[in-house]
Amino acid sequence: MSKQEEVIELTDKDGKKVKFKFLDIIEKDNEEYILLLPEDSNNEVEVFKIQESDTKDEVEYKLVIDEKIAQEIFDEFMRRRNEE
Repeated sequence: MSKQEEVIELTDKDGKKVKFKFLDIIEKDNEEYILLLPEDSNNEVEVFKIQESDTKDEVEYKLVIDEKIAQEIFDEFMRRRNEE
């Protein structure tokens, strides 16, 4: 991943557009997770599970609400970051 900041814009369930800074994609147990930092956040990283949408040509990001899984993904992100 380049050091250039990549911004992703998602639409929440209420139709509001939210911008995020892309941090990384982590694979765990044959699932992919994306770590995003909301632009209006105080450094609170959000972890989303990447899923195929019903149309198959798009993906959906589902917020991970299981704190244990989210923490495991975040810990792996930090481990990788510290290796750089």
